[in-house]
Amino acid sequence: MKKLVLLSDLNIEGNFLLEKKIQELLGKPSAKLGYIPSQLDRERKYFSAAKLHFNRLGFQEFLYFDLDEDYDERLIDELLHCDAIYLSGGNTFCFLENLKVKNVLSLIRDVVDQGKLLIGMSAGGIIMSSNIQIAGLIDENENGLTDLDSLDLVDFDFMPHWDGVHSIEELVAYSTQNHKSVYACQDGNGLVVVGETVESYGDIICIQRGSKYE
Repeated sequence: MKKLVLLSDLNIEGNFLLEKKIQELLGKPSAKLGYIPSQLDRERKYFSAAKLHFNRLGFQEFLYFDLDEDYDERLIDELLHCDAIYLSGGNTFCFLENLKVKNVLSLIRDVVDQGKLLIGMSAGGIIMSSNIQIAGLIDENENGLTDLDSLDLVDFDFMPHWDGVHSIEELVAYSTQNHKSVYACQDGNGLVVVGETVESYGDIICIQRGSKYE
C-alpha cells in the first residue's frame, strides 16, 4: 500500500496531527531518510536545515543522494534500503529533468511499491502527480523541458505555497481545462495519501474540475 506525504514546506512543527501521522506511517522510533535534492546543494545548507525538521519526526540517519554534480551511482543500493525517501523543493522542471536523466523515477516507484514512505516538499510534492504541468504557474521552465510526465502516484495535482487568496482563479481555470483535481496547500500544512485515501492536514482547499471544496 502506497504511503505518501505532500508538504508545502518543512516548517510543520505547529501541525501536531500531521507530525503524528507521519510518525505513525514511519512506524519506528529511529529511521533512515534518503534525501534527494532538486539540484546540487554544494554547502549542504538546505540539507542541514532539513535534518533538524526530520529529527523531530524520528529520523536519526540520513543519506544525501545528489542527482547533479555529486551524483554517485554506488549509493543507489543504500538509497533503496532507506526507511523513507524525501524529494526536496526547488525548481520543479530542473528537478524532474535530473530525476529522468539519472533514471531515478522508476527507483522511487519501486520504493513506494514496497510500502515505504515517500515525502515530497513543494516541487517534490508536485512531482508525485502524473505530470508537472501545474508547476508552470509558479516555476520557470528554465531548461526547456518538454517531457513533463512524472511519478504518476496520485490522480490529482498539488499546488504548494498557496496564500489563501492569490491565484485561486488560475487554479480553477487550470482544473477546468485539464479535468484534474487540484489541492492547494498553505505552508505548514500537507496531504497524506495512504492507498487511495487522501487526508488533508491544515488549510488546504480541493478544486475539482472548477468547483472548490474545503
